[in-house]
Amino acid sequence: MTFSNSKYSRQRSAASNSSNARQSSGDSGSRGDISILGPVVMPIVEDMLNPSDDDYEPKFSVLANTRLTSLLGLIIFVELLLIGITVPAIGQLFALHAIIGYLLIVPILLKIASTSYRFFKYYLGNEPYKAAGPPRILLRVAAPILVISTIILMASGVVLMIIGPTGTAEPLWKTIHQASFVVWFAVATVHIVSYFSKAFYQGGAEIGGKKQLGPFKVSQRKPPFRLLRLTLVALTLILSVVVLILQYHYIAPWQHYFSG
Repeated sequence: MTFSNSKYSRQRSAASNSSNARQSSGDSGSRGDISILGPVVMPIVEDMLNPSDDDYEPKFSVLANTRLTSLLGLIIFVELLLIGITVPAIGQLFALHAIIGYLLIVPILLKIASTSYRFFKYYLGNEPYKAAGPPRILLRVAAPILVISTIILMASGVVLMIIGPTGTAEPLWKTIHQASFVVWFAVATVHIVSYFSKAFYQGGAEIGGKKQLGPFKVSQRKPPFRLLRLTLVALTLILSVVVLILQYHYIAPWQHYFSG
């Protein structure tokens, strides 16, 4: 069963009309602000309010990639919430901070691979991906900054674990880790806010295929190879545990440092 382009067009048209109505309201000063920010911000807001857009052509043809990216995004989001709790009390919760940090590595790498696949498909001229279009301009600009800061943040964290709290290079890598976190946090906040509704809508469908998860609706479209994607995510989580087990012995010196 397929959805016609007319349904997709009507939905986009309604969102566009709603945006135009919002832009026309308010005083002249507000209109001036919207005229500057509107072309950048308002399309992102429309996407947030219409997470089902990917269910229809032309985006449906790349929905499988969206599902994998969304499910990984939800997993990473939960882990980020947990690791965020440890930051204000890093001395007392360092072991948990390090454990979650290790568990984040593989899902983040797979998510970068998934989004990079879509990036290269689009810019190499693959027809379905060209039809689906690129991300909004603000998110396109933020994406390389997010990827680079994420890699530096994770890599510096691993290096810090290896060299230990008494290593001669520890101050340098600690500075790199903290500086990259500041950049990452700013860009990641924009990324998470922009994509969360889509990630929940599509990732929720991938997890259970139900019409709703709590009060939130999820997609009912069924792109092929769902079992393959779920298997890939399961293997990713297993590999994350393997990484943690292999690196766990680096946590003890830091625990001793903070306790002592």
